[in-house]
Amino acid sequence: MSKTVILADRTELTALEVSGATQYIQGSNRDALTFIFPASEGMETLDAAFSPDNCETIAIRDGSEEYTHSGYTVRGGLAKAPVLVTPETADAPAVYEDRITVTMGQRTYVETLLAQMGGSTPAPEGTIKTADLDAAYKEGVNSYE
Repeated sequence: MSKTVILADRTELTALEVSGATQYIQGSNRDALTFIFPASEGMETLDAAFSPDNCETIAIRDGSEEYTHSGYTVRGGLAKAPVLVTPETADAPAVYEDRITVTMGQRTYVETLLAQMGGSTPAPEGTIKTADLDAAYKEGVNSYE
């Protein structure tokens, strides 16, 4: 049974399957959601749709139930591959169809804190800004006679 995936920008996509598991993505074990789509959705369309901003909240509607997930902003994978849909029998060959798989990992606690702070950590006390160093260097070079 297909599931409706609703991203933060209200984009609605129809996934053939959605599953969750812990996966090692970008140096951390993360909760991850894997979405499987028919190839007709298009790699470029799904690549653009599953941006970090759009995946800040992801709602999955399965019939009358809706589940909301937050912070699944780390791309774990985007791939197209053939999938067996009908096994081979004595009377017919196997049937394969292309599917596109998108995996999104949840931000870690530290990544969430950094995002809340504006994406970076403050400079340690006593640190001289690069612009100040550049200005001092230029002043010193230009003042030599």
